[in-house]
Amino acid sequence: MKRFSLALLLGVVLLGCRRGDEVGDEDEIRAILESHPLFNVLDVIDGQPETTRVLTSAPQNWYRRVYRDSTVKNFNINVSGDSAYVVAKWYLRGEFRVITGFTYVSKPLKDVVERHAVFKKVNNRWRLTRITGFRLYPEDGVPAFTIDSVVVVGTSSGAKVFTTPFTFLDTADIFYAPGETVRVKVYVSLPDSVFGYVHHWKGRHHRHAMDYDSTGGYLIGYFTLTTNRGKYNAAADLIQRGSLSTSSQTYLSEAWGFPYTVR
Repeated sequence: MKRFSLALLLGVVLLGCRRGDEVGDEDEIRAILESHPLFNVLDVIDGQPETTRVLTSAPQNWYRRVYRDSTVKNFNINVSGDSAYVVAKWYLRGEFRVITGFTYVSKPLKDVVERHAVFKKVNNRWRLTRITGFRLYPEDGVPAFTIDSVVVVGTSSGAKVFTTPFTFLDTADIFYAPGETVRVKVYVSLPDSVFGYVHHWKGRHHRHAMDYDSTGGYLIGYFTLTTNRGKYNAAADLIQRGSLSTSSQTYLSEAWGFPYTVR
């Protein structure tokens, strides 16, 4: 009887330790997700209008006003041995603002941002090893258009083709030199129904309108990288044209973001 009690006690202790390790693993991964620059996705989609490059092909009189305090983060972490698979989602609340003179028209913003990642345990510490792009899409409603692919072209790492925003990449698979210029092409159904923009981070949020290349059949935009080395996000953002009217037409958009390293 005593032996059975001791065995039962030992089993409970070992089970408790195992559960404690799992909780510790998730806590460590969650701390990385909260602090890693590639999971700071809001800075490249939420910001004031960019006025340095105003094109007739796409109006600049708009911006997203995301209520940061109302953003709900959901990190689904699945630990299996020395690997962990993460699906990260941000549920956004805020306003899509269309500026008219000194005022603006506000439309409800309810978007979701989603990104996936793989972590590996190396020397008893969790490391981010692979990551996907991210996708921003409406929580309610479906845009009339679909993004078929995004092509990111730089001198350093060549062309990267995304046929889905959830293509896995090594964390340093897209890399550029400081100050390099990057070209972004977006193939989209119903191109006449959208305005396209490229977002990037260069000490603050920047946004540039995209042009439509009727010969190639894609939207194209450019951005120049920061000279500060580090890990960043950029995004190709398509806004349904009716969203930018001052009428009651619903705000609808879809954006595909991608990670990159300046080194």
